Amino acid sequence: MAENIINILKTNNMTVTFVAQESGLDVAQVNETLKRPVATWSIQILNALADALGERPGELLDRIQDFDFHLHTDDDQLTIQHVQFQTPSSYQQVRFAVESNVLEGWEPTATDVRRLKESAENPDDEILMEIEQLFGD
Repeated sequence: MAENIINILKTNNMTVTFVAQESGLDVAQVNETLKRPVATWSIQILNALADALGERPGELLDRIQDFDFHLHTDDDQLTIQHVQFQTPSSYQQVRFAVESNVLEGWEPTATDVRRLKESAENPDDEILMEIEQLFGD
């Protein structure tokens, strides 16, 4: 559920006036912008708000705008969340893990899939040895 930017500012004891002054923007411009849907805001406004709150703009955007999650897989192109895999085996391995966890409520990003891809395509020998010691062949 998306958070309201005014509530976020209030929680952090900030006002629109403070954000405008800190960023060099016009108070009326910031006020008018905040009345519109987030998708219509300029990068300048988003950056000013994020800077005042001490957040990265993308993190703030994640908090204030709802995004519908879609798991994108393509068996022909070997992609998950638009991340390309080199081999069918690593693709299938990661796809199974991702799909299983999506059923449990996880919403993986492309960054998450890249990490899994790296682990599947370049496994850590120490971890593999520990697994073998625990479970055998």
